[in-house]
Amino acid sequence: MPHAEPSFPLGHNAPTHMLIFTRATIAQWTLTPVPVPAASLPLEAFKFNELPLGAVKPSENSWLKNQLAAQANGLHGNLQNFWPNVQTSTWIGGSSDYSNLHESGSYWLNGVVPTAFQLNDQRLLGDVGKWVNYIISHQGSDGWLGPDSNPRVLWGTYPALLALRQYAQANVTAAPTIYNSLEKFFILMNSMLNNGGAGLEEWGISRWQDGSIVIQWMLDVHPNGHDSMYLNMLNLLRYGGASWKQYFTSGVFPTTALNHVDIKGHGVNVAQAIKSEAVAYRFSHDATDLASTRDRIAMIEQFHGRSSGVIGADEHLAGLMPSRGSELCTVVESMYSYEYVYSVLGDNQYADMVEKLAFNALPGTLSQDAWEHQYLQQSNQIQAAHIDPNPFATDGPDSNTFGLAPNYPCCAVNHGQGWPKFISHSYMTSPDSKTLYHVLLSPTTFSSTLANNNAVTINAQTGYPFSSTITYQISAQQAFSFGIRVPTWISNRQISYSVDGGASQTGTASSAGYVVLNVGFGSHTVTANIPMSIRTETRYNNAVTVYRGPLTYSLDIAFSTTVLNTYALNSKDLQYSPTSAWQYAISTTNLTFNGDSTSASTTQSPFSQDNPLVTISANVCPISWSVTQNSAAAPPNSPATCTGNHISVKLVPYGNAKLRMTELPTF
Repeated sequence: MPHAEPSFPLGHNAPTHMLIFTRATIAQWTLTPVPVPAASLPLEAFKFNELPLGAVKPSENSWLKNQLAAQANGLHGNLQNFWPNVQTSTWIGGSSDYSNLHESGSYWLNGVVPTAFQLNDQRLLGDVGKWVNYIISHQGSDGWLGPDSNPRVLWGTYPALLALRQYAQANVTAAPTIYNSLEKFFILMNSMLNNGGAGLEEWGISRWQDGSIVIQWMLDVHPNGHDSMYLNMLNLLRYGGASWKQYFTSGVFPTTALNHVDIKGHGVNVAQAIKSEAVAYRFSHDATDLASTRDRIAMIEQFHGRSSGVIGADEHLAGLMPSRGSELCTVVESMYSYEYVYSVLGDNQYADMVEKLAFNALPGTLSQDAWEHQYLQQSNQIQAAHIDPNPFATDGPDSNTFGLAPNYPCCAVNHGQGWPKFISHSYMTSPDSKTLYHVLLSPTTFSSTLANNNAVTINAQTGYPFSSTITYQISAQQAFSFGIRVPTWISNRQISYSVDGGASQTGTASSAGYVVLNVGFGSHTVTANIPMSIRTETRYNNAVTVYRGPLTYSLDIAFSTTVLNTYALNSKDLQYSPTSAWQYAISTTNLTFNGDSTSASTTQSPFSQDNPLVTISANVCPISWSVTQNSAAAPPNSPATCTGNHISVKLVPYGNAKLRMTELPTF
């Protein structure tokens, strides 16, 4: 029943293990003594260089800009106006925080900073400017940044450090002040780490790699004579932190669902750990760190992967069962991890993973207007409601409702980093900055300077992933090389393109996954076609999922909406109850694509529940399929027995279907 007055949940069913830390919990980590190699400079170069915040933005009149604007105008862009955990955050002198980790304000800042600059949103720019100015002007005399506590907690500062890094990139006049502030903080942090790891608890131990990224950035852009100190900190964080390299080995990593609290198998920790050894490689120079990165990604996909790209973990690793959940924080942290891993390793498949998450898992767990989100999404999701019992081993009954802060509050503040960091990583450069690459295919613009002071602007107009055509308007002061990524799902590794209206040409991907064009100075138009075909994948219990290009397709379930609670502004808690059948098996023959929409480049709502831009026609038949714990039971064995006539349906993109069946048995 709606509240008469707005109320602000900390998160339903918030358990003490999320809110209280003790040194005893660190015992969950069994750390094997390992030799500590001497970290050395220079840091390993990135295979693909990330560009500073502001160099890449969503294209005007594009679906992606509209999507980011919805986030800015929705929940994440308004939390500072009504939700105590942000509005009166301890990070700006208030007293509100949902835990003594002090992560609510720093999580929010990490996503709202890039959102503000990419949209040039004056309201949000004013808000983040006030936050950054407060944090720096209230830095402790000993160098501490953020809310103080006894004992101090380092983990909660890491998202704020990532936010300050982005702010310095986008606001060059503020950069010297931020460098100075971070330097003071790291001098203090170094003394804490050398004092028995003061400031590290279970979350900081698990997430050491996120703090290490900012330390490495300081080594890259402003070492200021502290090279040895920063290298020492990187070693202390890695070897005083979680031994992820050991955890992701055969016989140690869980191959089945965990049904108990386990900090190692916590889904968000695993998502952030995807990148840990890629981070370490830059200072270890140890090729086995790269091998460990590749191995762990394969293990995660094999034992806990989802059709949408996200890890199955309904708080903890959940196996392959498609009715088990996946957390929104896991979605956005996986995206950032794969973005970072791609920049270090350069393996084409990891860029595909980012696109898969961005175009499926992320919109699939957000409302169309971005005012509500789920804590957990399901691949086979027959309702989004208060369900008790439920299939989630260690999460509560409201976990898959859409709302302000269902289950735990972390996703409300953390989900905002997903879209803007995707945009930031859309373009990257070669280490010598002579070649520009379009990595994450999408309607984005690049405007910056390449090597030899070559000012280049690129405007990509496209409806991708709903359309296969990308038109680039390019302006350059000098000739340069421009690479268009060829996704790994294109079996022959070829795309077609034309330059300035000329004849169509065929380009074959290089070993790195690119068709590289030599672009002359002046203005040019390049039109590329990214061929997409329908494919299927065998999933849990021999059920199948249908894909086309980077999009995952689902059987859409119609639903009715119940408002459970109302809060300030447009914030609500919602329940979705099914009003159409979902118990079907599918034929994988005669799948037909409908669409290739060009209007997707300007549409307001590409993930509309009512008007999907593209669909796939399929033949299905009704079958017997039971409900277990208020969710769809495991998919029946294939081939399934039809209990009625075959019918034709239209599968829709996963992100359009808020209730859906994504893994279906065949007949």
